[in-house]
Order: sequence, then C-alpha cells, then structure tokens
Amino acid sequence: MALAYILFLFLAKVLDKGNTLKTVLELLDNAGYKVFHKNLNSLNFGVPQMRERIYFVGIRKDLINDDFKYEFPKEYSGDNKYLEDCLIDDEELTFDDRLSSYQTFLKYLKNKYNKDKYTIDELLSKDYTVIDTRQSDLRIYHEKTPTLRRGRHGILYVKNGKFKKLSGYQALLLQNFPKKYANKVKGKISNSKLLQQSGNAMTSTVIEEISRNLMKSVGAI
Repeated sequence: MALAYILFLFLAKVLDKGNTLKTVLELLDNAGYKVFHKNLNSLNFGVPQMRERIYFVGIRKDLINDDFKYEFPKEYSGDNKYLEDCLIDDEELTFDDRLSSYQTFLKYLKNKYNKDKYTIDELLSKDYTVIDTRQSDLRIYHEKTPTLRRGRHGILYVKNGKFKKLSGYQALLLQNFPKKYANKVKGKISNSKLLQQSGNAMTSTVIEEISRNLMKSVGAI
C-alpha cells in the first residue's frame, strides 16, 4: 500500500516578508498537494542543537478527504541526548598553539567586535562550553550547539580544559544519526565532507516524529 508521494521539504528561513513561503505553498497546492507547515527546533527533539527549520508535509489531495488534518509533533517521545553524548570522538581534533589557526583565533579575540570581552582562561574554565567563531562576533553556548551548516566549520568546544574542534563524526551524532551508521563512514569520508553533509542534513528525530504523526493521521482516514 502506498500513499504515492509524501513530501518533506525544509527551508532555512522565510524570505521577502513571507512571500517566499506563500510562493512555496502555492506551488505545492498547484501540484496537487494539501500542505501543512510548521517551524520546528531540533532542541525540542532530543538533540543538543539549535536548529530551526520550516518543515512541510504534503499529501496528494486525491488520496484524502477535504477535512483531513495533520498535526505536527509538539515534543519528542524518545530519549534526550546531551553534549556529553555527542562530543565523544576518540580522534578528537585538538586546537592549540601548535596550529597556525590557533594564532588566528587569538587575533580574532582581539578584533573590534571581541576585544576585551573574553580571555582564554575564561573560555577554558567550563567543560562543554561551545564557541562559534563567526565572521565578526564570537558566540558562546552552554548545553547546546548552534545550527550546523554546510559552510560553518568554526565550531569549537572545551573538554578536559582544552579547546577541541567539532569533528564530522560528532556532527553526525548531533543530527542524531545512530552511532552504528556514523561509525561506518568514519575514516572513509573526510572530516570536512562529513561536516558539510551534516550541515545539509535534517535531524533524524524530527523526521521520525513527523512521520509518526503522519502515519497516525493517515490511519484515521
């Protein structure tokens, strides 16, 4: 038995004062889908990653009644992962003064946006502090990471009083891919490629909950 197409799409953000969203919904409607959409954050679905995305669920109109309703999940039904569960790479990428990029980081702390705001000792004072080195200002997170993005490779964290660089393997875990699958690609795909692919991916638990609710809705038809 098949429902033909179940369409999942996501957008990083809605542009042009809502006109982009309006256009997307119109296109899907004209393609014959009844569409439901909602902004969901991966933080609410069992992973320590701030990741807001708009999710669309579309079902072919000829397969459902006019009064069909879909309800997006409000919470995650599984177990929560914490930073300590994800930042576990046994080949942790140490970030210290042996690297030229570390010297660049020291200069970054002294630029006009960050000058006199942070010291190395302060940043290293608490394990699992996450540091996002953006183009201008530096952002600090606790108990969570910023959104993983394809082009963002400047995420650091503190562990055992030392700076570490987020690895591709850890990024997969932050997207809640099971370890058994993450282990299969570790060492076979470069770290930079894994970071890119993780940034392009959707958090698996969000899709799992959306799918679970969809099957409940379909069962009620």
